[in-house]
Amino acid sequence: MSERIEGTVLKRKGSTLQVAIPGGVLECGLSGKLRHDRQLAIAPAVVGDRVEVTQGEGGTGVIEKVLPRKSRLSRPDTQDPKRESVIVANADLLLIIQAVAAPEFDAHIVDRSLVMARIGGLEAAIVVNKWDLSNPPEIERTVEVYGALGYRTLKTSARTGEGLPALRDLLAGRTTVLFGPSGVGKSSLLNAVDPAIHLKVGELSEKTQEGKHTTTWAELMPLPGGGHVIDTPGIEVFGLWGIEVEDLVECFPEFVERIGTCRFNDCYHDAEPGCRIRDAVGSGIDPGRYQSYLKILRGLRKGRR
Repeated sequence: MSERIEGTVLKRKGSTLQVAIPGGVLECGLSGKLRHDRQLAIAPAVVGDRVEVTQGEGGTGVIEKVLPRKSRLSRPDTQDPKRESVIVANADLLLIIQAVAAPEFDAHIVDRSLVMARIGGLEAAIVVNKWDLSNPPEIERTVEVYGALGYRTLKTSARTGEGLPALRDLLAGRTTVLFGPSGVGKSSLLNAVDPAIHLKVGELSEKTQEGKHTTTWAELMPLPGGGHVIDTPGIEVFGLWGIEVEDLVECFPEFVERIGTCRFNDCYHDAEPGCRIRDAVGSGIDPGRYQSYLKILRGLRKGRR
């Protein structure tokens, strides 16, 4: 029996997965057991997974086992929403990227992404790019709100270089998933961090234009200062996976200290009388954040029906 070697999944390539092992990269398929497990999981092994492989001939191998994950970025499967589709495993940081303008800054997407990070066990940070275009007071205030909640926030401009040293420091030594809509400047930021990564992303993006809203590619790419980055093209926002309605309130740090103080123990902090969280909106809780909470809450409740 061949000895098993531990490695890391770098990317999917057709029906095979590229796995980095000490001394090289193997083109791997799944073992019979994992192929059978596909009935339960959309993809038994994904980018970022630590796996055990047996090495074959000519740079090939077989993935025998997927090791326990420390984090995951998941969504409901597009074909069967009751099944989990894991996109990335074992990342450290979800870097939520928005732009000051073109496209317009969307605080609700930021809030939803922060919930996704909390569910999946990832740290979260926020980048507001294109800061050279303008810095309207409402966005300045929104950035301050997130900073006061303990989230790392960066103001960047790929054109002027503002914030780029801080971005490089943030990325160094960890595995980071980039998350944001088209047009916010992810490619420009990647180019500023490492031109080799930008070129690779551009080449792959050209190959994935069709069906970009329902499919995605992801690849673990090394950074010159240590660490890795994973882009998620074709995914701007998606359904939440792995959260119950009752647990949503814990994903909003400013709500947590008020949990259990409402008149009713089963308060959803929506329209119930005596809700201490709703009472604090505008005086301790940002109104925009509260509206994001309600929008997510009502979506989760609708999904239960």
